[in-house]
Amino acid sequence: MNGPSQIPRGQRGGKEEIRASVLKTYLLRAHAEKGERAVAALLAGAGIESTALDNETRWLSVEATKRALRGFVELLGIGALKSHGEWVTHPEALGTRVRMLRIAKEPVDAYRYIAENARETTRIGTWEFDPDATLGEARHTVEAVRMTYRTRREFGDDGEPPDLAGEELLCAARTGDLTSVPRIWGLDDATVLHPACIAKGAQECVYDIRWRGTRRRLGLPLGAIAASAGCSLAVGLVGGWLPGAIAAAFGGALGGSAGYIWDRGQEQQRLRAFEHNRIAALERGLELKGELETTPGELAGTILGGKYRIGKKIGSGGIGVVYAAEHMALGHEVAIKVLRGAAARDGGEIARLRREAYIQVHVEHPNVARVLDLDQMPDGSIYVVMERLVGRSLADKLSREGLVAPGLAIPVFIGVCGALSAAHAKGVVHRDLKPGNIFLCDDGTSKVLDFGMSKLAAAESLTQAGYTLGTPEYMAPEQCIGAAVEARTDIYALGVLMYEALTGELPIIAQSRRELLDLHQRQVPHSMRIRRPDLPIPEALDVAVMTCLRKRLQDRPRSASDLEHMLQAIPCDGLPTLYPPGLSRRAPRSDVRTERAMLSEPPPKAG
Repeated sequence: MNGPSQIPRGQRGGKEEIRASVLKTYLLRAHAEKGERAVAALLAGAGIESTALDNETRWLSVEATKRALRGFVELLGIGALKSHGEWVTHPEALGTRVRMLRIAKEPVDAYRYIAENARETTRIGTWEFDPDATLGEARHTVEAVRMTYRTRREFGDDGEPPDLAGEELLCAARTGDLTSVPRIWGLDDATVLHPACIAKGAQECVYDIRWRGTRRRLGLPLGAIAASAGCSLAVGLVGGWLPGAIAAAFGGALGGSAGYIWDRGQEQQRLRAFEHNRIAALERGLELKGELETTPGELAGTILGGKYRIGKKIGSGGIGVVYAAEHMALGHEVAIKVLRGAAARDGGEIARLRREAYIQVHVEHPNVARVLDLDQMPDGSIYVVMERLVGRSLADKLSREGLVAPGLAIPVFIGVCGALSAAHAKGVVHRDLKPGNIFLCDDGTSKVLDFGMSKLAAAESLTQAGYTLGTPEYMAPEQCIGAAVEARTDIYALGVLMYEALTGELPIIAQSRRELLDLHQRQVPHSMRIRRPDLPIPEALDVAVMTCLRKRLQDRPRSASDLEHMLQAIPCDGLPTLYPPGLSRRAPRSDVRTERAMLSEPPPKAG
């Protein structure tokens, strides 16, 4: 099996989208049946650290997860993916189910929880729960639900969409998870039918799930019937029908009592099994919490570098943690970004953080987040000290409110243009401009963040495998095909960002990364005033944004400064700075139909 260094370039990393708990039961089984060396080889072949699954709450990339599942299939066969078996109740596999087991009283509650809280285990798909779709006449003998899985529209940001073989593995893993849920209540595995499958060309995966219910009490009636029939037959053959009838009544009563006792015993056994598993989940959850609190990078309450008193955590991601801190001598507040976990030992991530710090020190502008210091902790971990920003990202604002009113958006965009002008003057192209990298400060200032993937005129950017040089939804046509980037590449990304912020929708939408990269090169989106005629978007603002989205470099604004002048010329008097809460994030229904009719036409060709 290949080690991490033998995995093809571009397939080792990827956006962290699937919780490591998806693999936990499989690895526990592989360890028990095939030994530690087999598991180590499996993880190495998947490009996953050998200690990665010690904490099943961490996130893994889709590609790494699929490689691990392929390795497991090589060890134990595809059928082993479709049921976790006894391993679903192993204490080390229950740590991510703590919240579910606090809420769920029966398996049906667990399935409902899985659907309503899909983001706890996956960022690439959603679940729909239907408790009555498959019951029919079976209601009296089993319990049943239908679960429908759909891939999120935005999946594919950091890699190609799953191929058929890869999706087949993920389908099997989902089947395994759904099959094994009743075991937490001491029941047998559920029966899962899979009538529609993404891996076979369907738009969604449908799972019809049936299991023996926790409240089914058959002991009493079966015991009564069996005992009554037996006694009646035995006595009736000897003494006639009257003694037989009396014996049937007496035997039925005794058999029913015995059946009732058996039912109660089964119910108590299930309750004990559930309580045992619930306590094991709580204990594992506490163990993981302690593990996380002692993980390098968890610095709250410590003194860093002899001068920074670390306060509370104010942000975290897959590779880093950001803390509020105070300079002990000067008394001013700062933010400290620390690499954590595998990233703290990854040369590429360290180089990227150094690049970000270097650029943000040398690009001096009020709309660029300032970097104050760069140093190492005693264990060699890199940290960056930045100015403390109070507010929220544009991405957070859009996720909560859907879109931004033009009276507020125009000053924000002008500030972004200023930051880009300063960066471009230093020969720096950002290359990853998106809402998550625009910070809206409470004082009204906007800040551009994360120059870690930028390109310097004097040096090439980081190109190690596992790094995506841009986010596909915001990438200019030349960036999509790997051509040289320049300042106007950032202007295109800013055009996409402005379009999304003002309309609530991306200008170009596709089902896969490959299609998205293709459409950015040839499809011209409809203007914002056509897309959202219900919004007060000034014509001049529409023209400025659509000019940024032109396919050819020479057709876009010549510089961020030119775009800034275009935006400054737009009168803001009378423009709303805040939309009423009831305003739809999408166009009204009639406008949606009109837009769909327009979008069904052949897209305009780039000029």
